[in-house]
Parts: sequence; structure tokens; C-alpha cells
Amino acid sequence: MALVLKENLLNYARYAVWKIEEEPDFYRTGLILSEWETNYLNNITHPKRQLTWLASRYLLKLLMDTDVFVELLFDEHGKPFLANFDLHVSLSHSSGYAAAIISNNYEVGIDVEEPHRKIEIIKTKFLSGIELKNIGDENLRENLLIYWSAKEVMYKIYGKRKLEFKDDMYIKPFLLKQRGDIDGMLMKNGSVADYHLHYLLNKDFTLVVGAEKEVSIINI
Repeated sequence: MALVLKENLLNYARYAVWKIEEEPDFYRTGLILSEWETNYLNNITHPKRQLTWLASRYLLKLLMDTDVFVELLFDEHGKPFLANFDLHVSLSHSSGYAAAIISNNYEVGIDVEEPHRKIEIIKTKFLSGIELKNIGDENLRENLLIYWSAKEVMYKIYGKRKLEFKDDMYIKPFLLKQRGDIDGMLMKNGSVADYHLHYLLNKDFTLVVGAEKEVSIINI
């Protein structure tokens, strides 16, 4: 078993990270797939993508601690939801890892990233001028990965398209550590949403998880 992390986000969510080391049959044995899922899986031609697809769903079922069929579907915006469980869910994967988070009461998001990703070349595409000043030059890649992942998590929680990472989302300054909590804001369509985010840095992956805390309406 390659479960490398399983934790709670405060008292309202739980999440896990799985290192993908097994063959596809290992995951198939632990899953109950619908007819459309089986057809979809068989139409994935790239072996690595197929393995990631299986591992993500296997991890989700493990995190839910259930042996029954889990019907994972996607809405018109591509956001995942469970048709037969009253849970909020988010999935992510990177090179060799799958991640999942679930919550009974809150919209949640998760993002796992490969730690050596060359994120510097796109920093001006997802960070505002203020955020770039807040980061500075020390530990630049690590900071950029956290900012990117944090905004990915907020995007997943928001769950709709036409959201600009640079203009619609803001990460408040924080002191970089191996792990810590950060606050994010999303400003869109006359409302402001606050997010509680938690990050973890290690040599194998960068992980950010989060949940929406509160939404307020701006009077214009």
C-alpha cells in the first residue's frame, strides 16, 4: 500500500495522498465501475493517464472508507461530485501521485504538484503585481508553487469557468515554512469569498488543500 499522507483539515474535511506504484489490476480489483466508466477507461489510450485515473478513484474510495459503488460524476463546468453520497469532493494528480479531499459540509479543493516544476516562467500570468512583491526572490520556486496550487484549489472550489488567476484571486502574505496555513480571497461578480488554505512542502510533492469560509456581497 502506498498511502503516504492522510490528515484532517481542521474539523471539516479529510484528505489523502497516494504514491502511484502499483499495476492497474491492483486498483481495478478495489473498484466497482459503472458501464460508462469502464468504457471511458478502455478509451484512455495512454497507460500513465489510465493508471492515474484508476489510482485517483481508488484513493477516493479509500478515503471514504466504503466498499460500495461510488458514482463520481462531473457537472457542466467539469467539477466533480458524488451522485450517491452527500459529500463534497475534489481530486488532483501529478507525476506519480494522486490526491483527494472530502467534506460533509463545505466545498473543498486539493492540488498536488511536482516540486521541480518550472513555474517561474509563468509567474506573471497567475500573480498580481502586489503578490509578486510580497513573494520576493528568496525561495522563489517554493513560494510560486504554493501560490499556484492555492489558486488552483480556490478555482476548484469556485467550480465555474471564466475565472482569472491573476485578477480574480488574491493570496494574503505568509511566512514560508514546511507547512502552514494561508488565507485567500476570490473577487468575482460582485461578491468576495474567503478561503482557508493549508499547504505542505516536501521533496516529493507540494500540496495545498482548502475550503471556502465565507461569501459576502459587495454593494455597488
